[in-house]
Amino acid sequence: MTSVEIRRLKPVHTDDRGSILDLLNTKEPLEHIGMITFAKNAVRANHYHKKSMQYDYIVSGRLELATKGIDEPKSAVRLDTLEPGDLAMIPTNVVHAYRALEPTVLINMTTRSREGTGYENDVFRVEPIL
Repeated sequence: MTSVEIRRLKPVHTDDRGSILDLLNTKEPLEHIGMITFAKNAVRANHYHKKSMQYDYIVSGRLELATKGIDEPKSAVRLDTLEPGDLAMIPTNVVHAYRALEPTVLINMTTRSREGTGYENDVFRVEPIL
Protein backbone atom coordinates (compact mmCIF):
# COMPACT_ATOMS: atom_id res chain seq x y z
CA MET A 1 0.00 0.00 0.00
CA THR A 2 1.44 3.37 -0.98
CA SER A 3 1.89 6.05 1.63
CA VAL A 4 0.02 8.66 -0.40
CA GLU A 5 -2.25 10.76 1.80
CA ILE A 6 -5.41 12.47 0.58
CA ARG A 7 -6.94 15.20 2.74
CA ARG A 8 -10.19 17.09 2.21
CA LEU A 9 -9.27 20.59 3.33
CA LYS A 10 -11.73 22.79 5.18
CA PRO A 11 -11.45 26.50 5.96
CA VAL A 12 -9.67 27.30 9.22
CA HIS A 13 -11.69 30.51 9.52
CA THR A 14 -14.90 31.76 7.95
CA ASP A 15 -16.80 34.99 8.54
CA ASP A 16 -18.85 37.49 6.54
CA ARG A 17 -15.71 38.57 4.64
CA GLY A 18 -15.02 35.05 3.32
CA SER A 19 -12.79 32.22 4.45
CA ILE A 20 -9.15 31.28 5.01
CA LEU A 21 -7.94 27.89 3.81
CA ASP A 22 -4.49 26.63 4.78
CA LEU A 23 -3.28 24.58 1.83
CA LEU A 24 -0.14 23.22 3.44
CA ASN A 25 1.83 23.33 6.66
CA THR A 26 5.14 21.55 6.23
CA LYS A 27 8.62 21.72 7.68
CA GLU A 28 10.06 20.81 4.29
CA PRO A 29 10.93 23.81 2.12
CA LEU A 30 8.95 24.16 -1.09
CA GLU A 31 10.98 25.15 -4.14
CA HIS A 32 8.13 25.21 -6.65
CA ILE A 33 4.48 26.24 -6.65
CA GLY A 34 2.67 26.10 -9.96
CA MET A 35 -0.72 25.66 -11.56
CA ILE A 36 -1.54 22.79 -13.92
CA THR A 37 -4.65 22.60 -16.09
CA PHE A 38 -6.15 19.46 -17.57
CA ALA A 39 -8.52 19.04 -20.49
CA LYS A 40 -11.17 16.36 -19.98
CA ASN A 41 -9.64 12.84 -20.33
CA ALA A 42 -6.07 14.19 -20.34
CA VAL A 43 -3.54 11.84 -18.72
CA ARG A 44 -0.42 13.25 -17.07
CA ALA A 45 2.58 11.94 -15.15
CA ASN A 46 3.13 8.13 -15.13
CA HIS A 47 6.39 8.75 -13.33
CA TYR A 48 7.95 9.02 -9.88
CA HIS A 49 10.53 11.20 -8.15
CA LYS A 50 13.45 9.97 -6.05
CA LYS A 51 14.12 13.32 -4.34
CA SER A 52 11.01 15.47 -4.59
CA MET A 53 7.91 15.30 -2.42
CA GLN A 54 4.80 16.48 -4.31
CA TYR A 55 1.63 18.14 -3.02
CA ASP A 56 -1.33 18.71 -5.37
CA TYR A 57 -4.37 20.80 -4.38
CA ILE A 58 -7.49 20.51 -6.54
CA VAL A 59 -8.96 23.95 -7.26
CA SER A 60 -11.69 22.86 -9.69
CA GLY A 61 -12.73 19.78 -11.63
CA ARG A 62 -12.18 16.11 -10.83
CA LEU A 63 -9.19 13.81 -11.32
CA GLU A 64 -8.51 10.13 -10.98
CA LEU A 65 -5.15 9.65 -9.23
CA ALA A 66 -3.38 6.31 -9.66
CA THR A 67 -0.45 5.51 -7.36
CA LYS A 68 1.87 2.60 -6.72
CA GLY A 69 5.11 2.35 -4.75
CA ILE A 70 8.14 1.46 -6.86
CA ASP A 71 9.07 -1.14 -4.24
CA GLU A 72 5.65 -2.85 -4.57
CA PRO A 73 5.81 -4.50 -8.02
CA LYS A 74 3.06 -7.05 -7.30
CA SER A 75 0.66 -4.77 -5.48
CA ALA A 76 -2.45 -3.33 -7.07
CA VAL A 77 -2.57 0.24 -8.29
CA ARG A 78 -4.37 2.48 -5.80
CA LEU A 79 -7.06 4.69 -7.37
CA ASP A 80 -8.46 7.82 -5.73
CA THR A 81 -10.90 10.38 -7.10
CA LEU A 82 -9.85 13.92 -6.24
CA GLU A 83 -12.33 16.79 -6.09
CA PRO A 84 -12.11 20.50 -5.28
CA GLY A 85 -10.68 20.96 -1.80
CA ASP A 86 -8.62 17.75 -1.88
CA LEU A 87 -4.88 17.79 -1.23
CA ALA A 88 -2.84 14.79 -2.42
CA MET A 89 0.53 14.33 -0.71
CA ILE A 90 2.76 12.08 -2.83
CA PRO A 91 6.04 10.99 -1.24
CA THR A 92 9.23 10.07 -3.05
CA ASN A 93 9.40 6.75 -4.89
CA VAL A 94 5.66 6.56 -5.56
CA VAL A 95 4.57 6.23 -9.19
CA HIS A 96 1.69 8.59 -9.86
CA ALA A 97 -0.57 9.37 -12.81
CA TYR A 98 -3.64 11.53 -13.31
CA ARG A 99 -6.65 11.29 -15.60
CA ALA A 100 -8.99 14.27 -15.77
CA LEU A 101 -12.62 13.25 -15.37
CA GLU A 102 -13.55 16.79 -16.39
CA PRO A 103 -11.59 19.99 -17.05
CA THR A 104 -9.45 20.46 -13.93
CA VAL A 105 -7.14 23.00 -12.32
CA LEU A 106 -4.67 22.05 -9.61
CA ILE A 107 -1.97 23.82 -7.62
CA ASN A 108 1.24 21.77 -7.73
CA MET A 109 3.82 22.21 -4.95
CA THR A 110 7.14 20.36 -4.84
CA THR A 111 10.21 20.27 -2.64
CA ARG A 112 12.48 20.61 -5.69
CA SER A 113 12.50 23.37 -8.27
CA ARG A 114 11.19 22.84 -11.81
CA GLU A 115 13.73 25.33 -13.18
CA GLY A 116 16.60 24.14 -15.33
CA THR A 117 17.26 20.41 -15.54
CA GLY A 118 16.86 19.67 -11.82
CA TYR A 119 13.24 18.62 -12.14
CA GLU A 120 13.69 16.48 -15.24
CA ASN A 121 16.68 14.79 -13.62
CA ASP A 122 14.32 13.65 -10.85
CA VAL A 123 11.53 12.41 -13.16
CA PHE A 124 11.63 8.66 -13.70
CA ARG A 125 9.09 7.65 -16.34
CA VAL A 126 7.42 4.24 -16.15
CA GLU A 127 5.01 2.10 -18.13
CA PRO A 128 1.57 3.72 -17.77
CA ILE A 129 -0.38 2.74 -14.66
CA LEU A 130 -3.37 4.75 -15.83
